[in-house]
Formats: sequence, structure tokens, C-alpha cells
Amino acid sequence: MSINRRQFQRLTLSEDAVALSDSGLKLGKVSTAGGGGFLIYPTTPEATSVLTPGKRLTITVHEPNQNVNSTVDVEVRYSEGQAVGVEFVGGEAQKKP
Repeated sequence: MSINRRQFQRLTLSEDAVALSDSGLKLGKVSTAGGGGFLIYPTTPEATSVLTPGKRLTITVHEPNQNVNSTVDVEVRYSEGQAVGVEFVGGEAQKKP
């Protein structure tokens, strides 16, 4: 029997969802989003250097085909293989048109 220990449910994101820094730098593809945070797969060495464990950032998750932008405050928790795990911190997510 499998026990679901997840505190939050997974969130649905489109396959084209990308993370952008507050300066507009494309950080990478967003995947595996849940109520506690999400994974980013950095696309460039510059993006990887920004996503260091312990760093707090304001990130916009951009879904171009859905025409949706959600801005969240996150803290980088870990880097494992090609994925970087970030955790939501602070207030509510903000949707922008």
C-alpha cells in the first residue's frame, strides 16, 4: 500500500511553462509544481549560477500558450542533477494578465 505523504497537491502547468527572474532572465522550464514549490530545469550556465541553494528570488512563471503569468517569491532549496527545487516563501501568488 502506498501512503501519500505530500502536504500539497500537484499543480497543473502547461508544458511550455518557463521561469523568469525579476530582471527578465529566462531561468528554465518549470515542472512538477505543487503547493509547496516547483522544479526548474535551468537552460543556461547564467541561469544555473542564479539558482543557488539558500537564495531568495521573485520568479514569474510564464505560460505563453495560456497567456498566464504568475509571480511568486521562492527560496532555492536544492540542486539535484539537472533540476533545481524551489520552495514558495512569503505571500500569495500574483497572477498578471
